[in-house]
Amino acid sequence: MSSPSQHTEGTDGTVSRFEERLWPGMGVLIFFLTMSTSLGIAYGHAYTAPIGLTVAIVTTVVIFSVAFFSAPLVRVDNLVLRVGRARLPLAYVGDLRILDQVQTRSALASATTPPPYLMVKSWIPRSVVVTVLDESDPHPYWQVSSRNPTELVKALELAKDDTGGNRE
Repeated sequence: MSSPSQHTEGTDGTVSRFEERLWPGMGVLIFFLTMSTSLGIAYGHAYTAPIGLTVAIVTTVVIFSVAFFSAPLVRVDNLVLRVGRARLPLAYVGDLRILDQVQTRSALASATTPPPYLMVKSWIPRSVVVTVLDESDPHPYWQVSSRNPTELVKALELAKDDTGGNRE
């Protein structure tokens, strides 16, 4: 295992191997649109149609902006696996496993101690489990949603091979 002194904490690599933004799904966006439209109709009925239309438009813009700007990034580069703000140096990436929709839900339902690091979005049915090799890490594994789990695993394996990461 590599020592932590070989890694600069909080630093991303320069060569990106995989990048995916966990955008909200179409069902979530339709739900947001339905709720903001309903709010606009309620305000339009209670006050006036122009106020209702303004409320619907402003609410829609705010909700969609928050949904898109808060969508986490999953990135594999030549140094780390980055999921949102969390970073895992490639030297500490252990076994990788792709979970389908049923396995993803089952893994979320099972209680483990200590708890894993989770970045699982309900609108993305599959996920990848990354075992953490660092004994001092509070999370034994990471579970990360991905629309492209096969590509994420391939990118992690290639990046580990290129950096001389551990193979178990």
